[in-house]
Amino acid sequence: MKPLSRLILFVGAVICLIAAFFVVWNAGLPDRATYTGFISAEEEYAPELNAVAPPFEAKTLAGNSIRLADLRGKVVLINFWATWCEPCKAEMPDLQAIYERYHGRGLRVLGVNLGEDRAEVQRWVTQLGLTFDIVMDDGQRIASLYQLRGQPSSYLVAQDGVITQIYYGPTIRQSLDAAIAPLLPS
Repeated sequence: MKPLSRLILFVGAVICLIAAFFVVWNAGLPDRATYTGFISAEEEYAPELNAVAPPFEAKTLAGNSIRLADLRGKVVLINFWATWCEPCKAEMPDLQAIYERYHGRGLRVLGVNLGEDRAEVQRWVTQLGLTFDIVMDDGQRIASLYQLRGQPSSYLVAQDGVITQIYYGPTIRQSLDAAIAPLLPS
């Protein structure tokens, strides 16, 4: 290829890149929630910070039905876990301590089990002395709604249903305390 042909090709490529930049600049980039969420009942949901938490309904380990929508007005910590997950087991004492500390001020903790055998989950819950709600995610439908990247994962949802914090991996009491305390009434 001749030097003049290379130069023309290079200048053309640069012009195309500049034009593409201006097209994107003028059009703007879409909000990530547009791709990770959905609209239902005229409300937009997404498993993202500052978006309304995706609603779900499921059975608890005790056999009761629980709906996230019914918990509006409360601060809710949703934690995804499994009995075979050692980091999940390690964080459970901190989740229980946070629940005990703030339950009287309106905190709900939902421990969403990823579809394991109820008897095994019950043994695990009893062994760890957990008293917060254990939600059974049979078929991992809730995990799919939240586009779960791994366990443990936790979503802190404010009274208005908006996700204020997301924790990928195990949480610790101090970081939970710092995030939850300001959301609750004194």
